[in-house]
Amino acid sequence: PRPPRCRTALAWAAMFKFHPITLPISVVLASMYFYYIVQSKGGKKPAVKSRELKDVDIVVHTPAQSCHLKAAIGDLVHLHYSGYARSSGKLFESSRENSQPYTFKLGTCNEKGKPECLKGFEKGILGMCAGEKRKVTIPPQLAYGKAGREDVPPNDVVLFHVEMVDIDSFG
Repeated sequence: PRPPRCRTALAWAAMFKFHPITLPISVVLASMYFYYIVQSKGGKKPAVKSRELKDVDIVVHTPAQSCHLKAAIGDLVHLHYSGYARSSGKLFESSRENSQPYTFKLGTCNEKGKPECLKGFEKGILGMCAGEKRKVTIPPQLAYGKAGREDVPPNDVVLFHVEMVDIDSFG
């Protein structure tokens, strides 16, 4: 007879013996878990396709540290922006080439073709605070539409990366 210690070791070895059926079960369970994690994406909405985009899509990349004043119609806003055509991904206009931020009165259109004349751009910066950074995705009907622009094809979605530098309110 073997000592009691050996029986315990043999019992443990039999309990943890490799069973071939466990491999496919493990693969299936791991695949289901991976699918669940990828589909849920931590509670975020799935990406919006351009044909489904009906209104401006705003993603706040950097919130303002403190927000005492939000941009509103009639305010003088100072901001930097970079505009990209979604179809090509190419930069079509940017204020970052200048040392000074681009300044305009929110709600007015001074120069045709500039971002402040786009309804979607205006919607995208309303409510921004100084120091905030956003990505604003604008559908064609609120951007350059059927006419397009020199660097933006007709009916193309445009993306703006916007950084609000300062807001002057007169109301």
